Amino acid sequence: MPAGLEIERKYLLSSAPSVAELADLGAQPRRIEQVYLRSEDGWVRRVRKVEAAGRTRYVATRKREIAGIVREEHEEELDAAAYGRSVAEADPARRAIRKVRHVFPFAGHVLELDVFAEPPGLVLLEVELEDASDVPTLPPVILVRLVREVSLESAYMNHEIALRPPADG
Repeated sequence: MPAGLEIERKYLLSSAPSVAELADLGAQPRRIEQVYLRSEDGWVRRVRKVEAAGRTRYVATRKREIAGIVREEHEEELDAAAYGRSVAEADPARRAIRKVRHVFPFAGHVLELDVFAEPPGLVLLEVELEDASDVPTLPPVILVRLVREVSLESAYMNHEIALRPPADG
């Protein structure tokens, strides 16, 4: 994949695989909190806190759509203080997204299964690709839960999901 480009297919699932099924896939969990900042010049901006294997990372990301499933993306590591300052500048129209991302290799790709705590009940699978024409092979445990591909549906982009009202509101 060219530097600075993200080519990604996204799939909506009816539910998440069980803990045992995820373990069979070799999935590694990462707790993610992402907060969207005010957009600038067509760029979607976010900061993310990622907790995995007893370690916490902070990342700032800027993305903008190029065409279809191709986006320009730039990331930089932050320290905890910079993350805190960024969160203080969150877009008030968007709420934080909280999810557990289960990462595992399958058929030559790295699959990222997001099980959302906020908004609850949403399960998405993301697969980064080398070329926009690539269609990844998915494991049977995913295929039985596959609702549809949502790569081109803006409602399933994280910055749009952050606009959804809380489940209790």
